[in-house]
Order: sequence, then C-alpha cells, then structure tokens
Amino acid sequence: MDIDTLEGLKRCQLFAGLTDEEIISLAHQVRYRVLRYRKGELFTLAGAVCQHAAIILSGEMAAKLVAPTGRIIQMSLHHSGNMLAPAFLFARDNTYPVTVEAQSDCQVFRMHRDDMTALLAADARVNMNFVRILSNIISYLTKKVSVMSMNVREKVCHYLHEEMVRQHSVLLTLPLSRQALADTFSIQKYSLQRCMSELKADGVIDFEGRAVHILKPQELEV
Repeated sequence: MDIDTLEGLKRCQLFAGLTDEEIISLAHQVRYRVLRYRKGELFTLAGAVCQHAAIILSGEMAAKLVAPTGRIIQMSLHHSGNMLAPAFLFARDNTYPVTVEAQSDCQVFRMHRDDMTALLAADARVNMNFVRILSNIISYLTKKVSVMSMNVREKVCHYLHEEMVRQHSVLLTLPLSRQALADTFSIQKYSLQRCMSELKADGVIDFEGRAVHILKPQELEV
C-alpha cells in the first residue's frame, strides 16, 4: 500500500481509532483496487447496482439527480475520506439513487461487498465505525426532512447558521454556487437571491459573491 492510499484511508471514519499498521494489516486481508477518475468522469449512474464499498482517497465527487424538467441538481458533494453510498451497500434495494461524477481528478479505494463483510468481521472497531457512519446518515436525513418543511427564509438562515458553526467564523465562504444552493433547498434561484437581499436589507448579513459576513448571528437561529 502506498502512502497516498494510507493517508486517504486514515481520513475515513471507517478506520477511526486504528494505527497505520492496523489499517495496512486489515487492507492486506481483503481484495481491493485503487481506481482513478478524471474530472467529469462518471463513477456510477443512477439505477446501477451498488456492489462495492468505495472510499474517496483524493479529490471530490458530486452526487447529482436529474429533475423531471431535465435540469441536473447537485444533491451532495463528497470529499477525501468520505464513503460513497455506504447505506446502499447491504440494502435490499441496493441501486444508486443518484449519478456520481468526479468534480476533480480523484482516486477511489474500492472493494467488493463480500470483502467489506470480511473487513467488518475482522475488527470490532471497524464494525462499530461503520454503524456510526450509517447512524450519522440517518441523523442527517432526519434533519434534511425537517429543513424541507421550512420556508425559504428559514432554510437560508438554517444553512448559514450551520456554515457559521462548521467554519468557526462569522466570515463565511460559501462552498456552493447560488444555483447549487437553490437546488439543495429545492427552490428557484431568484427566490434564494431575493431572500439573501432581504437578509442584507435587514442587517442580518452582508455578502459579495460567495463571501458572507454574518452581522447578527442570533437572527439565524431557527
């Protein structure tokens, strides 16, 4: 195993609490491949069967959904250390619900689900880490359902508050474009822009492009 592969695996929650030597030893017990994807290359299409555990070692992958109108909506962005669709690996309906595409040049650690089963059985810590990954997905989806019931202003305030916490600052750099953000909220871009302008007029935020300054953090709490 080369150093880049090891460093990528160390960033994955699946191997949290394990030493370098333990990760290498476990990897040698299973069959795996390191695959390379160029920017714009497809990792999988929506509807394809999920038969492999996949961990992004480097680069970014985007999960995209084609709306009924034909517009492509970016659902989520995955970074180095993230597992791709772990909840579908052992599901009865184990087909990918979205298309996954490389947003930059990527390397992906991939093993068949039979080898993933062997890996989970080989170390109780890895097994528990996988349970935590699935639990975090359930928690995230529960929160997402809650957000979907909010109005536009509440959605934007909730998002900005989460970014403020994540970035540990009131000076934010938004990771998504206005269109991608609107798609995430399932709203029109002009609705998002109008809401941002209203928050600026109310003195809650100031912004220029993707740079946002939170002026009244307490006003973002939903």
